[in-house]
Amino acid sequence: MSALVPDNLSSLGCVFLLALAGFGMPLFSQASQVNAEMIASCHELVLDYATYRDQENAEKFAALFTADGSLSVMDQTFVGHKAIAARLANKNGPTLRHMMTNIRIKPVDATTATGVSYALIYGGAKSTGPSMVANFTAMGEYFDEYQYSKEGCRFSQRKFVATFLPGASGAPAQTTNTAK
Repeated sequence: MSALVPDNLSSLGCVFLLALAGFGMPLFSQASQVNAEMIASCHELVLDYATYRDQENAEKFAALFTADGSLSVMDQTFVGHKAIAARLANKNGPTLRHMMTNIRIKPVDATTATGVSYALIYGGAKSTGPSMVANFTAMGEYFDEYQYSKEGCRFSQRKFVATFLPGASGAPAQTTNTAK
């Protein structure tokens, strides 16, 4: 040891550095692990939404939401499991397929997160074979609020905002913006 630094002070410095290296990292790693698990669970939830919606499985679809969760699509809002499940009650509606992309989840704290994902939705007449479609049904974004627990991620709020809707006869929609 150096004559300028007493042995006990040098030992104390080593203990402090070891504490930072040994104890600080696990705390950081634990927080990162919780965030990674939350993000993965919420990402899977977004994909489950598309699957259960398209399969018209009302019970599993509604269970993706918290008990008081809400789903807003266009100008309609459904609150709670019963109302969300009833949204799928019309079995005579079109066959839908949701393509989910650009899924981004941001943890807010240990039990909540927000997110946005893009959806490209196709719809066609129900049939036993493939349906012919001339255009997509809607393209837009889902804005989400999530609740996370040991059971996984659930939507507390989900809102679909259309970005594009098909024009007449499958032609591109006209815009009113003339700025260049």
